[in-house]
Amino acid sequence: MEAIFTADGHCDTMLRVMNDPDYDFFSNNGNGHLDLPRLMEGGVNLQVMALFVESKFKPFQALPRTLEMAGAFHRLVDSNSDKLELITSREKMEALKKKPQKTGLLMALEGGEAICSLDSLYAFFHLGLRLITLTWNQRNQLADGVGETCTGGGLTVLGREIVKAMNGLGIGVDVSHLSEKSFWDVAEICEKPLIASHSNAYEVCNHPRNLKDDQIDKIADTEGIIGINFSSYFLNGTKKSSIEDIINHIEYISNRCGFDWVGLGSDFDGIGFPPEGMENVTRFPVLAKELIKRFGDGNALKIMGENWRTVLNKVLPSS
Repeated sequence: MEAIFTADGHCDTMLRVMNDPDYDFFSNNGNGHLDLPRLMEGGVNLQVMALFVESKFKPFQALPRTLEMAGAFHRLVDSNSDKLELITSREKMEALKKKPQKTGLLMALEGGEAICSLDSLYAFFHLGLRLITLTWNQRNQLADGVGETCTGGGLTVLGREIVKAMNGLGIGVDVSHLSEKSFWDVAEICEKPLIASHSNAYEVCNHPRNLKDDQIDKIADTEGIIGINFSSYFLNGTKKSSIEDIINHIEYISNRCGFDWVGLGSDFDGIGFPPEGMENVTRFPVLAKELIKRFGDGNALKIMGENWRTVLNKVLPSS
């Protein structure tokens, strides 16, 4: 079997970088879910790292806080460029396969509060931003999140302008956390593959953060991707889950749409109860072995990372 290209579509580790004085990204930490030594031990070739702004900074301090986090992200990459690669283009994405000694980091934004105009979007694009989860659970100036249960709202006028501009620039549109109305508004106007970076199947676990069947079908229709979230709450609705629960969601989606539209979106360092056996990024090879047993070599390769590589090659700009 060829080497496994491993990609994780979502983590919240930048929160630890910003808030935990005892955390060192370049050392093997005894807590949390990932750092560079553990990414390398787990064979992770591409890690999408989200800039998530805590509620206490919203709305008025969202922009300066996001800029701080973007600066900290670049400081990480620049201070260890022999082991880290900033991924901003299709060419850099493809080159990762030839650089097994490096881990690629892709900058994402979880919640679009800092995107207050087209000009701010352009600014963040030039800072390296390549994926935006339009909302967290709340409403913002772009759309309603899944936690806005009273309004029935979708994309705003600005949100529509931003999605269209993201398509043109080469920034992925991430529909995780969106309300259903917002999801379908995005699906109507988005011209690139839809990305649900860290969401699961509602029919397997009826959590409001999970995707209904028609949403799963639409993402597959656009040749997008669903990154399976490792939160036990989203896997089976409890605090305790297993690798088998991860596989249950993968199997449900692949049985419905095929193996080309499902990947991994762990949500590491953003979840409290990961599955037993998938406690941190060093366990990705264990998951790969289980996927090979269940689905065969070729499909396991797709799920572990090739599907992420394929969709990002369709979304990212050329350098």
